[in-house]
Amino acid sequence: MNKLKTATTKLGNEIYLTGDETAKTLIIGVFHGDEPQGKFLIEKYIDCGQSNILHDTQSPLSLSLPLEGGGQICQYSKFTLEKSKRLRHNMTDAESLLWDCLRAKRLNGFKFRRQQPIGKYIVDFVCMSYKLVVELDCSQHNEIPNKVYDEKRTQYLNKLGYKVLRIWNDEIFSNLNGVLEYILSSLPPRGGGIGRGGDGKLFIPCLNPDGLQLGQRTNANGVDLNRNFPTKNWELTEKNEFFGGEKPASEIETQFLIDVINQYKPETILTLHAPFKVVNYDGPARELAEQISQIIGYPVEESIGYPTPGSFGTYAGIERQIKTITLELDETCHVEELLTPVHKIFDIIL
Repeated sequence: MNKLKTATTKLGNEIYLTGDETAKTLIIGVFHGDEPQGKFLIEKYIDCGQSNILHDTQSPLSLSLPLEGGGQICQYSKFTLEKSKRLRHNMTDAESLLWDCLRAKRLNGFKFRRQQPIGKYIVDFVCMSYKLVVELDCSQHNEIPNKVYDEKRTQYLNKLGYKVLRIWNDEIFSNLNGVLEYILSSLPPRGGGIGRGGDGKLFIPCLNPDGLQLGQRTNANGVDLNRNFPTKNWELTEKNEFFGGEKPASEIETQFLIDVINQYKPETILTLHAPFKVVNYDGPARELAEQISQIIGYPVEESIGYPTPGSFGTYAGIERQIKTITLELDETCHVEELLTPVHKIFDIIL
């Protein structure tokens, strides 16, 4: 993904916004430097391009991508990876013709992959962002054994959350425009046309890189970014116990996020925090909070339970009525165990 917007912090670190410039969902990691989980989870989501990947842990010839701090994800057997590569180099005429229409985000800006492993199968084409699989069938798929196999394959993919479209090869040659319209009808309506981003979300993986570098909650100026927003309840106390800065929006990091909101006008915002194991919400986000709660098993809380003057939730959710979720993760849980539920949450907040 390209960087859409950047800023440089006091210590020379970069804050950046990436993703789909037409998106209305913003996901933010690391407000507090001592809560690094968000950066890891966002970067893995972007790197893998999908969530809920079935691990092929049975094969002794498995290959995997390393995770920071050890561990592995996106495992596929060596056989599956090699077969996928062979299929990409030996596409049928129908596959080649359709791929020429799907590649490089040519279909209204949606990003597709070809011959992509998903669990134990390799699908012909897939739009990962919207979990849409497109399979091309020849006449052999009319035979009973192949019909049974295809149904089993489709059920497997459906359980992983994918919708499967099956298209006859003949249709590619006789009615290609109709096929493309059929595929588009199974994707959400979008503006922007060919060549626009198709990932459906905006990301700030780390809003507080200085705090992350220093291993502290605040930024390099000792300011708690989640108390530095220009809200009606912002206050500077004599002892500055809220660490909200000398004045609202005094920090580069806060200014960057405010500029992003003003420029891109997100309708839904998710921020990743720790350690309270709750789904906190501000603004008109109760229904979304309950959906997230069902996925991750944390309770829904409208209040975090203590004063939060100058908080981002107040700024975005209450005062601007943007659906705003603060997902407080379980810090005692290994971050790799959070990949599946958190990535599923990312998927549902398109």
